[in-house]
Amino acid sequence: MSAGGGPERRPPIVTVPAYLAAVERLHGVGPAEMARALRVSRSVVRRWRQGTLVPSWRRVRAMTALWGGDAALLALGAALQRFSRTTGVPLGDAVRMVRTGRRAAPVRAPAVRVRDRRQLPLPMGG
Repeated sequence: MSAGGGPERRPPIVTVPAYLAAVERLHGVGPAEMARALRVSRSVVRRWRQGTLVPSWRRVRAMTALWGGDAALLALGAALQRFSRTTGVPLGDAVRMVRTGRRAAPVRAPAVRVRDRRQLPLPMGG
């Protein structure tokens, strides 16, 4: 509970794609302008927006200096993206791990692979 008596409100964990989408929506900055302002190529900005590439700490600070926001919070989102890509843990589960203080990912049953037992005819030549 917070001092006001209501439930404690945790700040949302912001990932880089969500941040860049908000920047585009709030400031009207497109990918080309983002790339120019951050001195990177448009393809890098596109990959950041898709979540396939995570910017460095220096780039995260530059983003928040230009368009506002909390650099530490955005860096946490970027670190969770990196963790998720490296370990294969879904991003939502990684966020839950941080919020609950768990040190390990949720245990999931391994996917059962069905073996194909059909026999393929092999060419027998002579």
